[in-house]
This record gives sequence, C-alpha cells and structure tokens, in this order.
Amino acid sequence: MTPAMVALALAAACLAIGHWGRRNAADLVPSSMSAYGRAKQERSLRRGAWSLTAFGLLLAVLGVVSGVGAAMAIGR
Repeated sequence: MTPAMVALALAAACLAIGHWGRRNAADLVPSSMSAYGRAKQERSLRRGAWSLTAFGLLLAVLGVVSGVGAAMAIGR
C-alpha cells in the first residue's frame, strides 16, 4: 500500500504545481521581454504546466491501480 500512497502524494503535488503554473504563466514571464518573446515564453510555460498535470494524472491512475491490486492481494 505504501507505493500507492507515494504515487498519490506525488500525483497531488504534480497536479497542484501544474495547475498553478497554468494559471500564473503570464506573471512568471519577465516584463522586460518583447511582446513576441513574452508570448513564446508564456506558451512554453503553459505547455510545461500541462505536461506536469498530465504526468500527475498518470501517477494518480497508477497509484489507484496499485492500491486496488494490493488490496485484492491481501484478500486472497
């Protein structure tokens, strides 16, 4: 059950950071950049945040599957 809990904890952290990154991407880009550079950097940050969110979802699914598999093995 411990690997499932670790996976779920990491999933929660990845999901939270990914959500925060998508919401605050515009604020994280320096204002001294050109408009084109800011837009490009902001898109890059949003893509990275989306990737982290997708990885968090994958970890959550793996954690649940691992937990269910462990619970079923205990019942045997």
